[in-house]
Amino acid sequence: MKTVAWISGAAAVAAIVVGGIWLGSQSGHWHVVHVHHESVTIPASWHALDHGQAYVESGHHGEGLRFLARFSLNKLPRMAKPITRVSPHIHEWKIVRHKQVTYYAVWTDHGGTKAIRIRVPKSQETLGQTVLGSWQPS
Repeated sequence: MKTVAWISGAAAVAAIVVGGIWLGSQSGHWHVVHVHHESVTIPASWHALDHGQAYVESGHHGEGLRFLARFSLNKLPRMAKPITRVSPHIHEWKIVRHKQVTYYAVWTDHGGTKAIRIRVPKSQETLGQTVLGSWQPS
């Protein structure tokens, strides 16, 4: 069973990477941002807010990427559904509410915890998955 779960997880990650490459080739430019030893690839149209703690599309302050300082799993909404586990240290959740999709990713290690939230319109769910898959918390 563990082999099947691992293969399924690897296939899901590969699909996200391939989808990200396709999306990137279809939707313009991307850039990598670095914050506190973390990196993530985002659309070039997302701009920094809150001294680089958030990156959002102009005029859509509730959508985009936010680095979550001092995140606790107790703050995770109850309706969050776990997504395929990508590593022993990274856990991800997804929430579909109204016309938005929100992703949470939490990295834990002996050195501490890092977390991000990505919120996109439901029509841009693949974009959210691509940004989520590009996050490098180490």
